[in-house]
Amino acid sequence: MSFLRFFSDESVRHFRQEEERLFPALVDVASAEELLVKALLDHQRLRALVARLDQNLSRGATDAPLMRALADQLENHIRLEERRLFPLVAELVPEALGRLDLAGPHADAEAVVDLLALFGRGPLWGTETDDLNATLLVWDASEGPPEHVNAELDVLMLVLAGSATVTINGDPCAMQAGEAIVLKKGHSRRIEAGPDGVRYLSVHRRRAPLQIRGGEPRGA
Repeated sequence: MSFLRFFSDESVRHFRQEEERLFPALVDVASAEELLVKALLDHQRLRALVARLDQNLSRGATDAPLMRALADQLENHIRLEERRLFPLVAELVPEALGRLDLAGPHADAEAVVDLLALFGRGPLWGTETDDLNATLLVWDASEGPPEHVNAELDVLMLVLAGSATVTINGDPCAMQAGEAIVLKKGHSRRIEAGPDGVRYLSVHRRRAPLQIRGGEPRGA
């Protein structure tokens, strides 16, 4: 069955990358705890449903309710990632997205990339060097990352296509293609795509790698 081959070749690898490379970057983010638990449970449910489907097919049996349940579970998981998890990651720890091979062959930092030719939603491309991190994000109308405060880094936002309303500390600012703004650290921000959606590039200094710290209390 083609779906089982796809799940074995692609989905299992994708789940493993998320669990080993992406989720650890969010373990200390309080606002991500519920999403992480939900995503991990989704992974286990999908693996269990696929295992049952594989067993049934190996016996020559078909189970329409099982296949519908699998399709619904997969669709709900994709929605969770695209609409909630990835937007949060893109704003809080965007460098983690580069560990998921989302960009495919364009991930080389030295390659020329046509940022207007990549299609999809959410974070579509990302790259990092020793000094910089860059992420391309695309949202449909009224979509965008949740409001949050980035306390660590200033971020340059460059709108490539469409429009967006960027709300900083409660003050909205309308942005069009070709316009840029610096989102300063320590301020709350909310990005909402305009009626035709938005495509923008987010660039900032690369964060230091995650490290195991000693027993000092936070804020010391």
